Amino acid sequence: MAMWQIPLIEGAQRFSVALGDNLFKMSLLYRTAPQGGWFLDMEKADGSDAIYGIPLVLNTNLLGQYQYKGWGSLVVQMDGGILTRPSYDDMGKNVLLLWSDE
Repeated sequence: MAMWQIPLIEGAQRFSVALGDNLFKMSLLYRTAPQGGWFLDMEKADGSDAIYGIPLVLNTNLLGQYQYKGWGSLVVQMDGGILTRPSYDDMGKNVLLLWSDE
């Protein structure tokens, strides 16, 4: 399965990205709480469909339970094989957001 890396910058962010045949708006935000961390909001640019509050869990298909939408697969990894949850400071430095159409 070929994976495409979505470029990220440091800190919380909003951006648009073309993934396959769809254009998406994505927001990454950090919640400081006991069960907090990084969360992703993802919506089609035309506003026709969305998923909000996806926790960034390492090495798991974030879109796995939403396969019926046909948006592909989205996986978070840490650069260098780090296995700890991404901290606020990791975004844009160590966090890899990888997408596949499969």
